[in-house]
Amino acid sequence: MSAIHVRRLASAGCLALLACFSAPGCGDEPGPSGGAAGTVGAGGVGGEGGVGGNLPLLWEGQSRGVRVCFNVAGDGLTLEANPNCSLSGGLGYSFDLDVDLVGVDQDGKPCSLTLRYADPVTIDQDSNSFRASDFRLAGDDAVYAFSGQIVRESASGIARRDEGDSNCRVGWAASISRECDDAAQETCLELLDCCRAILINPVFFQTCNSVVLECDRVQCQTVLDGYPQCASDAQP
Repeated sequence: MSAIHVRRLASAGCLALLACFSAPGCGDEPGPSGGAAGTVGAGGVGGEGGVGGNLPLLWEGQSRGVRVCFNVAGDGLTLEANPNCSLSGGLGYSFDLDVDLVGVDQDGKPCSLTLRYADPVTIDQDSNSFRASDFRLAGDDAVYAFSGQIVRESASGIARRDEGDSNCRVGWAASISRECDDAAQETCLELLDCCRAILINPVFFQTCNSVVLECDRVQCQTVLDGYPQCASDAQP
């Protein structure tokens, strides 16, 4: 688990505690009821390309036997090394991949590989794709390659390790990782207060609470925007 995941879970744990105290049946004091009906949505962010912005974007993915991260530079033109992209807890990388017995070798059998790449990688602006081919890692005679493509908020690709007559190939997938920072906590706690104020029933609150616990500023703000009665300039 990367450092950013640890920070996110720690902060989300604090939000969970606050949410518990606010939910009917979870603490000793029931919350208020009444208000307008509605359901909580889990909106996301769009964008045709999904790349760019003012700050580097960290992408992470984890599935059975595969962990991956890569970092997009703030101008959206390259992958660049960043301390937050490090599956080993060491130096930061532009692309970092760990595969444990879920790759496929030349005989169709499971295989493993570790690929830690620190150099910049150009992102093709027409296709939002990137590739690094035929390179070696320090202390390793194998030849590596990886590629990927970003489509909105998802990314996927393949990686390969070749050594002599043997090889190992694997597919990977990732999505934007949003750190649970102070701004995210503030927005999500505003959403929590809003949902508590317009509480319809426990199921409504639990649905709202599930969004809050994601500690995703954009997602919490999107849901919050759907409740005009919680806007700062709303009439009492």
